[in-house]
Amino acid sequence: MKCVIIANGDFNANEGLKTLIEECNYIICADGGARHLFKMNIMPHMIVGDLDSIDVDTKSYFEKKNVLLHKFPKRKDYTDMELAIEYAVKKGATEIILLGAIGNRMDHTIANVTLLKPLAEKGIKARIVDEHNEIVFVNNSLEIEGEIGDTISIIPLSEKVEGVTLEGFEYPLDDALIRMGSSIGISNRLLKRKAIITIKKGNILVIKAKD
Repeated sequence: MKCVIIANGDFNANEGLKTLIEECNYIICADGGARHLFKMNIMPHMIVGDLDSIDVDTKSYFEKKNVLLHKFPKRKDYTDMELAIEYAVKKGATEIILLGAIGNRMDHTIANVTLLKPLAEKGIKARIVDEHNEIVFVNNSLEIEGEIGDTISIIPLSEKVEGVTLEGFEYPLDDALIRMGSSIGISNRLLKRKAIITIKKGNILVIKAKD
């Protein structure tokens, strides 16, 4: 099952994101993320969180449309995004797309990025998408599809990443070692419409970025 979670961060309601949302089997809003769907006239299946950042009109509208609201106490040990992800996993999601996960609050942004790790470890395909970025956590291999010339950056998340091999890139690597803090993986480019990243040990973030 393909699930999308919309959070309260930056969100450019363009046709591309609308199509991405509508292609998903299950739509969850993390609290104030409901405002984005309200503006797009899209019905979520559920709104999850402490409901402290959803405005009154949006909440009332979705309640009248019989959208399920799962309210948690304001003092809790988990972010609204984490609660939404937990619910998606319980629903049987095999793929999760996170929208509105990047914003002005760097603490929330970084926390949301780190949530990709436990999903990958569960074997769930997950990514953060916004107008300029697509972010994926990788601990083994990844096949990337895109246009020739697309910018792809690789950022180590562990002290060292061993056995890094890049195929189909302008700057290939073969069984390389990349240490945390190295910028060698920044702003590589696709030479083919499909490229492959494999690593033997460690964790990385793969970011498809555009200005």
